[in-house]
Amino acid sequence: MISLFNPNPDGEPDPAVEDVEPDPDGQDVDRRAATAPLQAILRDRQPRLIVTPAILAVIVAIFVMMVAASGQVAIPAWTQLRWGAQFGPGIADGQWWRLLSSMWLHAHPLHLGLNAIFLWQFGWYVERLLGSLVFLIVYLLAGVVASAVSVQFHASNGLSVGASGALFGLFGVLLTVAMTSRGKGGLGEMVAGLRPNLLFVLVVNLILGFLVRGIDNAAHMGGLAGGLVLGWLVGRHSLEARPSPRLTLIPILMTVGLVCATVISIGARQDIRAEVARVRTQIDRAEAAFQVARREIEARRRTPADVADEAERTVLPVIHDAQGRADELLRVATAWAAATAASDRNGRIPHATIPADAGARRWQVHRLEVCLARYDDAWRRRMRGLRSGDAAGVADGDARAAVAIRDCSRVLAGS
Repeated sequence: MISLFNPNPDGEPDPAVEDVEPDPDGQDVDRRAATAPLQAILRDRQPRLIVTPAILAVIVAIFVMMVAASGQVAIPAWTQLRWGAQFGPGIADGQWWRLLSSMWLHAHPLHLGLNAIFLWQFGWYVERLLGSLVFLIVYLLAGVVASAVSVQFHASNGLSVGASGALFGLFGVLLTVAMTSRGKGGLGEMVAGLRPNLLFVLVVNLILGFLVRGIDNAAHMGGLAGGLVLGWLVGRHSLEARPSPRLTLIPILMTVGLVCATVISIGARQDIRAEVARVRTQIDRAEAAFQVARREIEARRRTPADVADEAERTVLPVIHDAQGRADELLRVATAWAAATAASDRNGRIPHATIPADAGARRWQVHRLEVCLARYDDAWRRRMRGLRSGDAAGVADGDARAAVAIRDCSRVLAGS
């Protein structure tokens, strides 16, 4: 995350020429002077930062250990995964803790460095506004919310690590305080004066998130939204009094509910048996409709060509949609098999090291794909036979459809 905020909140540097402007009375006014009393007041409220440097030390220590474990400064994906990166298939399997652990990991030194700078600059303000305990709770909740939003966009096989979602949460809290502080005395006016800088930093970071490949902007926006909510529930009265930890009870319950919904949602989207059952229901409907159409052909209420055209408009798109979902499930199953297998020294994954359940999941999805391909071929043969008046071609399609339906039933039964 890029920060263009005051790079030295604890210092009081001399203003540059462009930071001084004449006021209406002819006096020179220092634009930075407004922040100096704010920093002094916040420093008086809590002279010593506790959580911000502790978080900074932890993320640096974890990165150093990951470098030592992988032997690489740019942390490879398999190391990130084993250390707790956000990963949809793992979360779908009940590893909900990845929503929390991923916010402590970083992929490379630049990633760590930018987030460390941002943490120090904005943590300085938010920890002194909220107090150390409430600050820690808000940081963790914002990080989890960011991960929960991110995984909805990267549920198949995308890895995501980094503290930036939680940092956007801190940013959201500070922005809420700044947006609601006008009219709350001198301190409120000082904090309100931060709004232009805050909005500028927000816009720059969101634009970079869309332009630069590899940035998880879903996590950024999720963290920001979580921070705005947390700021409203917990932080908007922090100028008047240090918020009590009891105020975080409702946000904690809301976040727990979001985590449960996320795990259930991702699990449902990656439930192979549920997808096979859905496909089987659609196949049964298509077969029933085809039998009705055949009787209408025999009664001369419809022509075979009309039935073929209707099948092309209605049945084939359903099959293709199911094939797309099966492709996605196969990518998930393959990624999960690779993630749970033991790689060799060169990073290759011997087939024998893939756990049985991961291999079975991938094989099950492969069988579903074969079933759908056969069913698609059966309908194409039926349509060609109907249009050309080739009864043998239609019968061949019927036989192939029966095989596909039987295979789909076996996949559903797990045999």
